[in-house]
Amino acid sequence: MANRRYRAATIALLLGASLAVAGCAGTGDNGDAETEAALDSRSFMDRLSDQRIRSRIQAEILSDDDLRHASNIRVTVFEGIALLTGEVPSREVGQRIARLAREESGARHVHNELVIAEMSSVFARSRDRFISARASTRLLSLNEPEDLDRDRVYMITNRGRIYLMGRVTRDEAEAITEKVRRIAGVREVVRAFEYVD
Repeated sequence: MANRRYRAATIALLLGASLAVAGCAGTGDNGDAETEAALDSRSFMDRLSDQRIRSRIQAEILSDDDLRHASNIRVTVFEGIALLTGEVPSREVGQRIARLAREESGARHVHNELVIAEMSSVFARSRDRFISARASTRLLSLNEPEDLDRDRVYMITNRGRIYLMGRVTRDEAEAITEKVRRIAGVREVVRAFEYVD
């Protein structure tokens, strides 16, 4: 009896955690190559809307055998903005995926950050996880601007690049960028913000 309760509690915890994280998923077995950072405390409906957009994009990619087998991509959606990261074999494949995402998903905007490269290594993905953990810690320690709503900021790391998403002011974007750009191993900080000022 206690074992059943433990299993039920574990399943409930895992389901709750999966809903707490912003909508993102890969299309291949990338071993979580791109690492998300930041728990999402937005409303259930906001998260659901992002999840639907992500699912539409992912379904389009998975329904095409050429795209599914030729690429290793991550689809991240936050506040209705889609971000495509990962590796593709050619520029044409990357453009085709971005076009599908723009035409079929209902996303307000699609950022295409796909790179032409072989799939990243396990070591590179581990390094990305470490960078994301450091970036999350730095974001939590950010004191200026005082009214920064960290729930409006989302970070994902891929191949040493930190992608910043969310709804912020230009001053907030600058403060966040400066805080994470000095982390060891960060090659670049890419802003995919939506500015509110």
